[in-house]
Amino acid sequence: MNNTFTSVGTAPFGFAIINKEYKVQYLNDDFSRILQYSKESVLNKNLELFLPHIKSFTLKADSEIKKIRTSLGQEIAVQTKCIPNLMKDNFLVFCYDFSNYEFLLKQLNESNEKIYLYQSMLNNLQDGIFVTDEKGKTLFVNDAFLSLSGLKRYDIIGKTVYYLMSHKIVPNSCCAKVLETKSPSSTLNHYYHGKSCLVSGSPVLDSNNQLKMVVSVIRDVSELELLRQRLEAEKSLALSYKAKLKQLEENNHSQPLVTKSKPMTDIYEKAFKVANIDSSVLILGETGVGKDFLANYIHKISKRSEEGPFLKINCGAIPEHLLESELFGYEAGAFTGASRNGKAGLFELANNGTLFLDEIGDMPYSLQVKLLSAIQDKKMYRIGGSKVINFNCRIIAATNADLLELVEQKRFRIDLYYRLNVINVTIPPLRHRKEDIIPLAMEFLNQFNEQYGNSRYFASKTLELFLIYDWPGNIREMKNLVERLVVISDKNCIEPEMFYEQILDKSKINYESFFVRSLSKESIEQGNLKQKLESYEAHLVKEAIDKFRTLKEASDYLDIDLSTLVRKKKKYNI
Repeated sequence: MNNTFTSVGTAPFGFAIINKEYKVQYLNDDFSRILQYSKESVLNKNLELFLPHIKSFTLKADSEIKKIRTSLGQEIAVQTKCIPNLMKDNFLVFCYDFSNYEFLLKQLNESNEKIYLYQSMLNNLQDGIFVTDEKGKTLFVNDAFLSLSGLKRYDIIGKTVYYLMSHKIVPNSCCAKVLETKSPSSTLNHYYHGKSCLVSGSPVLDSNNQLKMVVSVIRDVSELELLRQRLEAEKSLALSYKAKLKQLEENNHSQPLVTKSKPMTDIYEKAFKVANIDSSVLILGETGVGKDFLANYIHKISKRSEEGPFLKINCGAIPEHLLESELFGYEAGAFTGASRNGKAGLFELANNGTLFLDEIGDMPYSLQVKLLSAIQDKKMYRIGGSKVINFNCRIIAATNADLLELVEQKRFRIDLYYRLNVINVTIPPLRHRKEDIIPLAMEFLNQFNEQYGNSRYFASKTLELFLIYDWPGNIREMKNLVERLVVISDKNCIEPEMFYEQILDKSKINYESFFVRSLSKESIEQGNLKQKLESYEAHLVKEAIDKFRTLKEASDYLDIDLSTLVRKKKKYNI
């Protein structure tokens, strides 16, 4: 509280702050000297003990200057004054030796004029002003702050910024950051009952470099925030249009999805070449990379799409005794519960089309011999039947397992492996083809916006998180996540916080790998100390640029020249 009146406290007259019960909250050295008692013996005591007639004063905004005697008989001049905007239910007491009454009167009048001048000036500002003491206790707010925040003075005066945050009165406080660091800080506050504001806090230090006060300036940035959101929407829309144009430009069968990844482009070209060949295809890759999509794509661009269906069966999802009947069918009465009309198997139903055996690594070992025989001979018997059934379907198999390892474990037949592995396609995981992440995200965003009648778009920071997330579930995980974000988002702009809340494994946000990949290809291949140091340096530079409003503040924080920061920013493409 004393920090607010430093200039007054050094004036040649006594000054004290008392509450409604006349207890002394603060006094300066002159006040102590005039009373002829030490500050410690007066502080928190009733002022009536030292000025017996003090209660003859009315505690209000202004009171008349009167003569009064101290408990030791000294005649002094006293005036009390209330300043409610600065201190709720507290009052100022001025005193001076009566022999210098005329000088006292002049000083008091000048001090009063200055205080009211400062208040009037601060209340006429369009920007909000928020002042705390060195412990975060709110001392003063101007009228503009109340208008911007939607708060009342009694909500905040006398309360610490930590109390205001913990009781959800304000959403955030840059004052708290300044109190911790004794350095300037800025933050964006979206006041619960007010506007979006940029808050910039600065420390006020004494001659001993000790924190005395924090002064924050609050500026309305609602319009800037709206412009930012519009810019984000335009960026997102531009990416969507770019993805659609890319698809139109490459409207051929060799690339079914927009991709900038050379491995995926090579895979689509390979699929196009083998589409009309009847050889078996084995598709390998992690869960969710799109193995079933590629199998379906091969069928669609082949002549078989006009002659027969594309049928799929998950070999690991069906019990062994049912899997055999699903694949080969059965005759009437073949087993208890069998249909009296019998049932055709998938080999028959997929005739002239394509049969996709997903998760082939989970195929029961006992069925693998019969499967191998059917694939080799293009004929089979139904369960319980004696009639040979010929079929003509193309076999595509897929698995995320290491089949050769299963062969060593005697869980997969080597001859079946060779029969299936005529044409081999391995789809790389999404984390190894970062260039496909944004196009795929925009493709799914457009798809679900259209499906649910929404106009959602990604904030640029959200797209950055798409890039540094490892995507353990690959494309399937991304598609499900984008759908979830489109459905649950309350606003059209999908912010980074929503992305972070919805991912299951937060540890898969690989910040370090993102910066390593941002370096040159040669540096990555070397993998030397220089490359590692550059990776860490890139991380620190980007972190500082994101943290501060200007490059000058970021360069000061890093303790480097502004020109050096600009050069490193360009070097790491930040």
